[in-house]
Amino acid sequence: MKPATGKLPDRPPLFTLLSEVVGWKMDRTAEIPKSQRFTFGQGLDNLALDALQDTVKAIYSGEARVKQESLSTVILCLEQSTALWRLAQDRRWISQQQLLHITSRLNEAGRMANGWRQQQARKNAGGIEGK
Repeated sequence: MKPATGKLPDRPPLFTLLSEVVGWKMDRTAEIPKSQRFTFGQGLDNLALDALQDTVKAIYSGEARVKQESLSTVILCLEQSTALWRLAQDRRWISQQQLLHITSRLNEAGRMANGWRQQQARKNAGGIEGK
């Protein structure tokens, strides 16, 4: 990991997008019925925060292998989130339009994370470490 210098590195578009997703999600999970908010809402919260934290880990890691592993975790969290948002729409906790919005954002984040992960895999296979 890079030492903390007080200066943040440039934030990749994936970080910015996931930050937006976390904010959007917070507004929507507040609308989930109280009886389901703790279990279902907490699950969505945890997945979104895990994806964001693993993105930060990938940003700060100097090793391609660690970046690759972190990004694989991000992709898994995004897929799990998509499944839960579909269930939320099935239960009518969010609208079809909201589902389309969030799934398009999650798919975009997944493409970004997968592209970054593939780049790191090429670096790792070539024996090159770094961003």
